[in-house]
Amino acid sequence: MRKESIGFAAVVAAAFLWGVGGSVAKFLFNQAVSPFLLVKIRLTLSFLLLTAGIACYNRHLLVISRRDIPYFAVLGMGGMAFMQFSYFFTISLTNVATAVFLQYMSPILMAAYAVLWEKEKLTLRRTGAVLLAMLGGLFILLNSGEVAGLSWMGIISGVGSAFFMAFCTIYGRRAVRNYHPLTAAAYSFGFGALMWWILLPGLWEPGSITVEHWYMFWYVAVFSTVLPFLLYFTGMRFLSPTSVGIIACLEPAIAAAVAYAALGENMGLLQIVGGSFVLAAVLLIQTESKEPEENKNAA
Repeated sequence: MRKESIGFAAVVAAAFLWGVGGSVAKFLFNQAVSPFLLVKIRLTLSFLLLTAGIACYNRHLLVISRRDIPYFAVLGMGGMAFMQFSYFFTISLTNVATAVFLQYMSPILMAAYAVLWEKEKLTLRRTGAVLLAMLGGLFILLNSGEVAGLSWMGIISGVGSAFFMAFCTIYGRRAVRNYHPLTAAAYSFGFGALMWWILLPGLWEPGSITVEHWYMFWYVAVFSTVLPFLLYFTGMRFLSPTSVGIIACLEPAIAAAVAYAALGENMGLLQIVGGSFVLAAVLLIQTESKEPEENKNAA
């Protein structure tokens, strides 16, 4: 019971830190920091911090096979780099709650992939989850005319962040099967950072980045990336994947509350209803994986 409590507390803490991180990013965007620069610095600092920590903890975790380098390059440069950017870009164009709710449609995309490409059965629960997610997304779209700052480009980017998150999860299964999760995260961050240094090789204009900005950059890298990932992995050690997924659904609610308190962001009625539908769809998908095991135990 004590281990389950530790796991629960760890995942709740991770969800809280991720939720706060969205408001910190929005603050930087309001200070004229571009999403391009933030994602490049976030991935770079996160990679350096995580690599240094792994080297101190167990340097053997940094060793990967040469044949897996192209695989991690695709995972980082084709998945992690654009997942992080599309999420930040959505925040910059809309608001924190919209960005998080749209990204949380990724489990629905993963379920659709499983049905279409892995030939898994389309159950009644999955059908209901897909319909709820589509309806929720529609309400968020309809709400775009009610909340200042929302744009179609932001909505498209938000759906893109869900797509890239689903890609990272599906394509990254091989990474966590063959390597420690810390190894997978480190190389994903590293190749993701490399991608943005290739696309944006320059630094920034002198004087455009203040000391306060650097405090925020370090906050995003430490408290919105490295630390919550470690807490999330800790929770996975003591809880089932279903429990972890359900607890992590606290993130959108936390993000919306923090954005309301810290940034004064408001949510329209349709956005609240749409976000609730998206979360309900995620819960349906998360709890479905528990049914076979429960039925097996009952038998």
